[in-house]
Amino acid sequence: MKPATFKEAVVLYEGMIVNQIKKLGIYQDHEEYYQCGLIGLWHAYERFDAEKGSFPAYAVVTVRGYILERLKKESALQERNVYVGEYEEIFSFEDVGLRVQDFMSVLDEKEKYIIFERFFVGKTMGEIASEMEMTYYQVRWVYRQALEKMRNSLRG
Repeated sequence: MKPATFKEAVVLYEGMIVNQIKKLGIYQDHEEYYQCGLIGLWHAYERFDAEKGSFPAYAVVTVRGYILERLKKESALQERNVYVGEYEEIFSFEDVGLRVQDFMSVLDEKEKYIIFERFFVGKTMGEIASEMEMTYYQVRWVYRQALEKMRNSLRG
């Protein structure tokens, strides 16, 4: 049976709204989803037809539907933000590339090669050593010297 007033419906079914939020695994923005649940309850209250079934069952389905609709909109918005974030990463990589060129300008060719292969290609010191026909320890020493030069150029 449908409650006499909407206020009465809110008092009777607010626990159900909170329960639906928990069942859907919503742990953030509780107030926002609670408001969506209240809107769903309002629509259920206004549109309920006693000939088609019981009010509690109709209220649960309607409230859940409104909360799910809000979740869909929220996830679509987050997907758009990720898309914009991808562009930000590309632009920031370009910026990083310019900075790296500035830092590496203080290095000689051997140092540049070792830093590039180590950081950007991902080779190990041993792989770089065999390519350059040097020992592992020689490559490590040049690598450390190059890093120190770049640090000093940062300090001014």
